[in-house]
Amino acid sequence: MAQQPAESGSHIRDLERGDPEALGRLLDYYRPRLRRMMRLWLDPRVRARVDPSDVVQDVYLDAKQQVESYLEDPRVVFYVWLRGLAQQRLTKIHRQHLTAQCRTACREEPLPSESSLVLAKRLLAGWTSPSGAMSKRQLRLCVQKAMETLGPNDREVILMRQFEEMSNQEVAQALGLSESGATMRYGRALYRLKEILLAD
Repeated sequence: MAQQPAESGSHIRDLERGDPEALGRLLDYYRPRLRRMMRLWLDPRVRARVDPSDVVQDVYLDAKQQVESYLEDPRVVFYVWLRGLAQQRLTKIHRQHLTAQCRTACREEPLPSESSLVLAKRLLAGWTSPSGAMSKRQLRLCVQKAMETLGPNDREVILMRQFEEMSNQEVAQALGLSESGATMRYGRALYRLKEILLAD
C-alpha cells in the first residue's frame, strides 16, 4: 500500500470511510498540479479547441468511476494515480484532435519561464565564461534548446521534477522505478543537460 503524503492523507481517509465529498476535496487540492501538467503536456495545436479545465473535470469523472478499485489496492500515491488518469485522458484528446503523430510539448512551446530560469541558474552556478551574464530570455532559450537535445527519458524525468514539481517518490511510482533509481535517472539527466548548456 502506498504511503500517502500527510497533506492529502486526511482526505484519503475520508474517502475510504465513504465520505461522498472527499473525492471533490482531493481534486480541488490537486487541481493546480493537474493544470500545471496540462499546460506542459497538452499539445499547443489542441489548446485552441480544448480547455484544460474541461480536461481536469473529465479526469474527475474518470476518478469517480474508478476510485473504488484504486482504494482496494492503492499501489501508488493518490496524485500519481490521478496523474495517470490525466495522461490517459490527454492521449485520447490528442488521438481525437490530431492526425499526425504528436511531438512533445517541450518541442512545441517554451517551457514555463520561471522554472526554466531557476533550473538554468542552478545548473550554471559558478560558470564564469563571457556569456555567463546572459539575459533571462537567453537563459530560457538555452534551456529550451538543451531540453530538445536530450533523450526522451532524460527530458521526461526533468519535466516531471522541475516543471510538474513532482517529488522523487511520485516520479519513481509514475515511472515504475525504485526511489534510488528515480534519483539516479534524474541526476544523470541533469548532468547531461548541464553538459549541453556548457557546450553552447
